[in-house]
Amino acid sequence: MHFVLSRVVEADLDEMLEVQYRAFSSVDIHTALFGPNTEKQRTLTKARFLKEMREDSADLWMKLVDKSNNKIVSAAQWKIYPSWAPLADHPFEADFHEDPVDREAAEEMVAEFMEKRTKRMHNHAHVLLYILFTDPTYQKCGAGSIHVKWGTELADRLLVPTWVEGSPDGHRLYAANGFKDVEYVHSRSEKGQKWLAEYTVMKREPKTSFDAGRSITLT
Repeated sequence: MHFVLSRVVEADLDEMLEVQYRAFSSVDIHTALFGPNTEKQRTLTKARFLKEMREDSADLWMKLVDKSNNKIVSAAQWKIYPSWAPLADHPFEADFHEDPVDREAAEEMVAEFMEKRTKRMHNHAHVLLYILFTDPTYQKCGAGSIHVKWGTELADRLLVPTWVEGSPDGHRLYAANGFKDVEYVHSRSEKGQKWLAEYTVMKREPKTSFDAGRSITLT
């Protein structure tokens, strides 16, 4: 297979979202945060991603395309903070959940998630792998490794750490690329659907210098 890595553009979002929802079809926390896989919900998520792409200067989506059919195989959303990372400027609202109990459970789950993220990453320069997914038909083809290596190489050049909240399925990938466990999270909401949030906060330490490949002697 021949994959090509490039930036996501707005015209890619509909196809990309179909891949995302298929990839996370059995993941509770994704359903809590992004809602069910319906046309209506994908439209709402698309608007959410468009807003971030247009207004968040740290936001960057990358895609992998299979050149044999020009289909999106995988995508990753990165947040790049070369100097410092701000606090979230607005609360998460899960009003796409029709059941108010489910809505409250999802919002509480995100509040806990963001509290942990803020504790570790606020006000520190870093690169964050916000979300990564691969079409189920392309699993085990190395797509995830391509994305992760792209991001960690960028972080190395910026001399900043890389963070990710790794799922159990993704843990091996991140560990193989130099990430170390910081905190394991396993919690289940007590309301509504009783969604499970299971992930490991992981950090890849930054380089402290970059070899420019040339020696210069000053006299």
